[in-house]
Parts: sequence; structure tokens; C-alpha cells
Amino acid sequence: MIGIIDIGGGMRGIYTSGLFDYLMDKGISFRYYLGVSSGSANLIAYAAGQRGRTYNFYTKDAFDKSFMGIGSYLRSGMIMNLDKIFENPLKTENGTIDFLDFMTADFSFTAVSTHMKTLEPRYFTKADFTPKDFSALKAAAAMPVACRNPVKFRGDFYFDGGLSDPIPYQKAFDDGCDKVIICITKPEHERKTILPWYIVKPLLIKYPRVADSVLDLHTKYNEGIDGALRLQEEGKVLVVAPEECFGINTITRELDGLNKLYQLGYKDGRKIEEFLIANEQYV
Repeated sequence: MIGIIDIGGGMRGIYTSGLFDYLMDKGISFRYYLGVSSGSANLIAYAAGQRGRTYNFYTKDAFDKSFMGIGSYLRSGMIMNLDKIFENPLKTENGTIDFLDFMTADFSFTAVSTHMKTLEPRYFTKADFTPKDFSALKAAAAMPVACRNPVKFRGDFYFDGGLSDPIPYQKAFDDGCDKVIICITKPEHERKTILPWYIVKPLLIKYPRVADSVLDLHTKYNEGIDGALRLQEEGKVLVVAPEECFGINTITRELDGLNKLYQLGYKDGRKIEEFLIANEQYV
């Protein structure tokens, strides 16, 4: 089984929107989906067959001040208003995808989150969703600093899965995947740098252990990418990444750059198709 992972990246996620729209146009689906942070939102739309849904989010909804920005942070404590984004990620302009169909479809969907107290990963599955409750996805995308507080889910509190398992290929292997496609949203040679402590510490003053984890996030991410690239040399992994981001970062709203990044993602979808063909697994 070949699985697919989307590690997120805020507004750079429009790159994987392009990847997934290409795959949907080719009739390509998977039996295993694993999302990190905002990558969970992109993947759930792909798994549900919602072509164009995430593109519309990045190029239309994200420009609504109630969705993202300083105003959203002051009102909701979140740079990106996760309450609105994940209110019902299966809902479209033409209605709502049948929840029962999604739940009974022959694929696994997982979103990684981080338990606030233990700082260990928690892997949410379809069993954690109900027709009116997708807050598990919100918990998986609540990046500290961008979110003032963790998200409560069934009595526990969670932050973004990128804190504990930012490049979760080992989870995919443990779940039975033979090979894994990892979709990242920045050039594969780029590495994360440490965030300034004088920003992180004050904003997370109530959560000192979380703040320390945020300050070490670059280490986990960089080690994860390096490991993925080594596995790619062995043929066990395909890393799909943009050659450039056209000036788009985590919170950039610039339509021309977003469209260029989407088109690059759509073009790069061919790399995934070729990987599947080469592995005689067109799923």
C-alpha cells in the first residue's frame, strides 16, 4: 500500500491543492491519507473528492478578514480562524458530502495532533468525527503562537501535530504502508530556522513546556526532512515539493503568487502519477 502525507504550511498549502486537483482529474485516490496541521484540511477535501474546494479557500475565503489576520487573532485568539475553517470541512457550495459515504469509504484518514500536557502525538482517525463535529481537525491544526490557546477535544487539550510529529512517515509505515508520498510546501532544500524566543515565550507564557517545544520545532522538522530524503534515495519515499514559492509564506495573501504556486502544484501532480506507475500501483 502506498500512502500519502500532507504536512501543511498555511497559505503555501495551495501548492498541495494543485497536486490533489491534478490527481482527482486523473481519477487517482489512495487507501491511506495522513495530514499534519493545515495539511489535514487539504487531504480531507481530496479524500472526499472535493475538487477545487481548497483552491477556493486559499484564493477567496482566506481573503475574508474574518478568516485570517490580526482581526481574527484579536477576536478568536487565532491568526487563522480554525472555528470557521473546520466548522464542516466536507461542506461545499453545492451542499455537503454524505458523511456516511465518507466514513464507510475504503480508505484510512488520520490527522496528527499534539497532547498539550504530554507533548506526545495523538493520531485522530475517522472514528473521531461526527456529522457535526470535526473539532479533531481543529485540534490538529492549532499551531502555538498562531493560536493563543490549545483546542479542547473530548476533555483533553491539543496543539498542532507539527510539534510532535512534523514529518510522520514512520507512522505511515507502522500503519502498513510499503511506500509513502510526502507532500511539503517549501523547496526541499530549505530548512526551518528557530523562532525568536522573545516572541514565543511571552505569547505562550501559560504553556512553558509548549513554548520550549516550539523553540525546538525546527530541529524535528529538519531531521524529518533529512530522513525522508534518505528514504527517497532508497525508493521508499517520494518527496514532492515546489521549486519555489513565489513569495508565499504561511500567512501571505497575494493572489498572483498563490495562483502560480497552485499551477506549479498541478504540474507537479504528474510526479505522483509517475511514482505510482513505476511502482505498479495506480490506486
